[in-house]
Amino acid sequence: MNIRHAGVFVVIWGSLFIGLLLSLVKLPAEADIFSPNYVVCVLLYWVIVVPEKVNVGIGWLTGLFFDFLLGATLGIHAAAFAFMSWIVACQFKNIRYYSLIQKTIVVGAVNCLGQFLLFWVEHIFGVVTVDYQVFWSCLSTVLLWPLVYLVLTLIYEAVSPKSALELYDY
Repeated sequence: MNIRHAGVFVVIWGSLFIGLLLSLVKLPAEADIFSPNYVVCVLLYWVIVVPEKVNVGIGWLTGLFFDFLLGATLGIHAAAFAFMSWIVACQFKNIRYYSLIQKTIVVGAVNCLGQFLLFWVEHIFGVVTVDYQVFWSCLSTVLLWPLVYLVLTLIYEAVSPKSALELYDY
């Protein structure tokens, strides 16, 4: 592993860790329903940009850490994150060349599917909480995605400039 690969490794895991920490931050009750899913934004960014390094397994592992940190039923978020990573990884060659607006729509749709999967799995386990406010979280995640995309692209370009040029290979 050379220094460039080590830097990308640190940036990927560091950004996922920061996303996990930001997800733990509780907002005031009125604004908490609008709390975006930071981890999903960061995870899907890396699945789109470097699918050979971040894939379904990393999505599952990140979801497992998320379950552990939240105290949720172990494996619920792991399954949802792996599912979302799988959807994006299957189409990464297409999504990679989409415009930022199109990527935002894809991330929003995948996030909504992931939230529906979470609801369905919780329903199977008997933890039924019909909370339609989760869709506000999906909306705020969609609004946050362009900012996350731009910031992580700048960081990735700084760490691995040669690999970052492949992002813009048309």
